[in-house]
This record gives sequence, structure tokens and C-alpha cells, in this order.
Amino acid sequence: LNLFPNPGTSIKSNAYRWQSVLGVLDRCRTPQGHRLMAQWMKQPLQDYEIIKDRHDIVEYFVNNTIIRSELYDNHLKKLPDIMFVLKRLLRRKASLQDIFRLYQVILRVPRMLSLLEPNDLEKNAVLNNIYNPIKDSLSDLKLFKSMVEQIIDLQAVEHGEYLVKADFDSQLKKRKEEMDEVYSKMKHHLSTVAKDIGLDAGSSIKLEFVSQHGYHFRITLKDETLIRKNNSYRILDAVKGGVRFITTKLQDYSESFATLKIAYEEQQQTIVAEVIRVAVGYVEPWTMLNSQIAYLDCLVSFAVSASSAPIPYVRPKMHREGPSVLKLIQVRHPCLELQEDVNYIANDAMFDAKETSTYIITGPNMGGKSTYIRSVGVTVLMAHIGSFVPCESAEMSIFDCILGRVGADDNFTKGLSTFMVEMIETAGIIRRATDRSLVIIDELGRGTSTYEGCGIAWSIAEWLAKESKCFTLFATHFQEITDLASYVENVKNYHMQAIVDGECLTLLYQVKPGVMEKSFGIQVAKLANFPPGVIKLAQKFYNECEDHRGTIKDNHDTNCLAVLQKCFSEIDNFDCDSDNFALTPDALKRLLFLVK
Repeated sequence: LNLFPNPGTSIKSNAYRWQSVLGVLDRCRTPQGHRLMAQWMKQPLQDYEIIKDRHDIVEYFVNNTIIRSELYDNHLKKLPDIMFVLKRLLRRKASLQDIFRLYQVILRVPRMLSLLEPNDLEKNAVLNNIYNPIKDSLSDLKLFKSMVEQIIDLQAVEHGEYLVKADFDSQLKKRKEEMDEVYSKMKHHLSTVAKDIGLDAGSSIKLEFVSQHGYHFRITLKDETLIRKNNSYRILDAVKGGVRFITTKLQDYSESFATLKIAYEEQQQTIVAEVIRVAVGYVEPWTMLNSQIAYLDCLVSFAVSASSAPIPYVRPKMHREGPSVLKLIQVRHPCLELQEDVNYIANDAMFDAKETSTYIITGPNMGGKSTYIRSVGVTVLMAHIGSFVPCESAEMSIFDCILGRVGADDNFTKGLSTFMVEMIETAGIIRRATDRSLVIIDELGRGTSTYEGCGIAWSIAEWLAKESKCFTLFATHFQEITDLASYVENVKNYHMQAIVDGECLTLLYQVKPGVMEKSFGIQVAKLANFPPGVIKLAQKFYNECEDHRGTIKDNHDTNCLAVLQKCFSEIDNFDCDSDNFALTPDALKRLLFLVK
């Protein structure tokens, strides 16, 4: 079903967005959101209430564009990977910077909650599943917030320094005074340099810090000429943001400041260790908050995907109970409709337990059979993870599983042929399918002889229709299987429409009732630019096979008619009106011989 991207595909790449269903739906802004989205894709829901809550929340964000955009563009993307920080905490590898990153979450999340205050306090799924749980988690983290504000020097953080407040220790206080003195000298030197080159200190020329260069000055690219020929200034680099440079005096100040900072950090290690020990006690509420943020991120992502699709997705109507039903009007494949230069042809899928449980789908190669059955499977899965779906309208029961046998590949590491892999997977489908399942089978039985493959495909299709009674989409090139509709009432034949005009094959990609008698493989080979000689030979062999099959059928029909005539002639010789009529052993043998 192309649920997941190819291994190694970057989340940030364009290919990730349209190669898989996960890529289409995963617009998450946080690492924890990405992880939860992949987990949801692997574990669709069967609980009606949970599915309904997710649909309610997605609908809320779809209808409230401003709230959705504010969360998506301004808040979620600025939240850190909380689980990554918690793992560092548990390993005792965390730093004050990690503690501060958690503190930033506590500052930002209330602003997010202020957007979500719903009016319907009783029934709103946003209130019960997002607002209240996050509010409770923040309440549990109040003491954590107070600890950070009492211990970490928040003013130093503005300069990229993560230090314990100097008030905690006399030695720390002394080091801090020394650092402040050096910093004051750097600020004074900034004023001197600004005056020397004729710029305004703090606006046109700034004192900045980066770990690579330490403290340095920065001016705009256009002001670089002011220092180019002055030997007192040494240019460090020129980037888009401006030109970085230092003086000998600033370099000395920067080195002195760095030395004092190292001494300060060494002095504060005992306090930092105690802070980490206390922070570990808050892992549980942080884990809860992490899960709640991931949950919010995923549902906002669903809303963004639904709203930004070429044709907006719709909310599926889910049935809690009752006879199984699946009604998809103008269903599309979410991946294909995103590709450039693709005009996707939508189709319907209408199943109900009483009349139609199995589609036997025939049609030409490249006609869209596989895409159609996959689009149905993907749509059902999307509905069961809480997403809106790519349809005009959708109505379905809760399915217990989606079982698929699509594509063909061997498993050489286990010594399994393509056909054996196919049979093993199909056997699993037969064992697991129930009347609440959706089964998707594409081109079953290709890895063996035509007659064996057709027999296996027929028996499986009949079993699923009569015994499992699941909803089945069965795409095949075995025309004989379409006769199953004559024997099993709830089996219906559909085909992918195509038009042949002379040598030209036009694929319409529309699903229509009935049977497509030919697969048009030779015409598709022409579209693939096969050499004309190969095409001619293929057509010749095809015609011979068709003529041979027609001759065999005519001979078979003629022979059957002759046998029946002989039987009737033999029966005419019997005295059936006699009261003592009975078939003699010899007469019975003659009849059996004729029939045999």
C-alpha cells in the first residue's frame, strides 16, 4: 500500500512527501510527532470512540484556520524533542542547557493552550483530549519551573551561557563579579571601536559571541570597507549576516572571560548535579506532556494535510455497529494526486454485507487496477487512524484488519521463491480474514502455470466470498475467474475501462461494471516502444493460441452434443411405460460408457 517511504529517505526531502502515505500525512513539526505518526500508521484503531475523538479534533482544526496556522507555524516547530532530553537526564548526561530547554517548553505551552480554550466545555474533544491533559501536566511541573527560575541565571542565557546563579555560593559570586568586570571592559571597547570607524555601538556594530570565535564584533557587509585597510582589525569571516572581526584587545578579553567561565562552571558542578538529580524526579510528568504534545502535533498535521490537498479531504462517517458497509464516493490515492502532471481519475467503491462483498476487477495492463484497489485500502486505513480521507464522501464500518497481497518479490535470504512468498502471505490472509475485514489481492497466481494459477486464484476468491465473507477487491488477468459471479451471489464483476481504436489504446482509468475480455498486453508493449518485430511475433502467437482455444471449444461442444444424441437414442429403445421397467446391467453399462 506504499504506507512508508523507502529506507534512507530524509523527512525533509520532496520525495518523502509523495512516495508514501506516511509522507503525505506527516506534516508534524516535532520529532515526537513524527515518531507517533509512524506508530499510528502501524497500529490503526478499532475503538469507535477513540476514532471519533480524533476525527472531532481534526475537524476542529480544519474549521479553525487561524488556530491551526498559529500552532503549526509559530509554536509546535519551536518545541524540542523532550524524550531526547529525558534520556540524557536518566543517564545523568544532561546539562543546564537541557534543563533550560525543558523550561522553555513550560513557557511556550501555556500560550498554545490559550489558543485552544473551547466554548463547549462539556462535549468538545479538544478539551477532553488535549486542553485538560496538557493543563494537568503543566500543573505537575510548577515546582520544576520554580526550581529553574531560582537556580539558572536567565540573564546569562541571553548571551548563550548556562550558569547557576551566583547567589548560591560565595566562590561563584566572586567569579561572577570578575566575569562581569571583563564583560564591561568588552562593552567599553565596543564603544571605542565604534567611534574609531564611525558607527553606532549596539546598532551598526555589535558585540557577539559564538563558540567558534568567542567574543567578536560584527558589522554589515556594506560597512566592511571601513575596516579593510586598518591593521588594528582582523577579519574572521564574512557571512550573509555580516562581517565578523576582532582586535588584539578584544581577543585578550575574550580569552580571559573564557577562562573565568570555565572556572565558574567547574565551581558549579556540585549544584548542577543536584539540579539533575531533582529533575529526574519529574520524568513521569514530562513523559506525559511529551505524549500530549505529540498527539496534538499529529492531529494538527492531519488537519494541515486535509486542508492543503489538491482537493480537500473529507471526514469519514464511521459506523459503530450493524452490518458491514463501505461506501467511498470518488476515492483518490493521496500520493498520486500530489504528483506533478498527474490528473487523477477518481472512482467509487460500494460494498455492503447483503449484496456486494467481492469485486473481481479485470482490465488492461497499466489500466489502473492496482492503483484503484490500493486507494481503497489506503482510504480505509486513513479513516482508522483518525485522518480525513481523499473522497467526496466516505462511509464505513469499523474493520478489524486490512489484509493485502499486492506486488511480487522473492525472499532469497530464506530460500523462498516469488510464488512461495505469495502463497505464504495468501495463506495468512485466508486464516485471518473475517466478515469485518478488508482484503486486497492483486494478480494472484502468476508464479506458476496458467491453469494452476487460475485454479488457485478462483478457489481463494470463492473462499473469501463464501466462507470469510469479508470485503474483497480481487484484481486479476484470469478472465475465467469472472464466472464466479454466476455462482456466488455477492460477487460482482468490474473492469477498468479502455478504448481500442485500431492500433491505438486509450486507458480511461474508470471503474465500470462488467468484464474486460482482453488485457491488451500487446498494445501496452507497443506503448513501451517494443521493437516492431517482437510485437508482430507476439501478435502472431496470440492469434494462434486464440484459434486453437476456439477449435478445442467447438470440438468439445460438438462431441458433447453427439454423446447426448446417442444417449437419447438409447433411451428411446427402453420400454419406459412398462410396469416392470428396469434398466438391465447391460443397458446401464452402455449409458455409462456413452457418457464417459
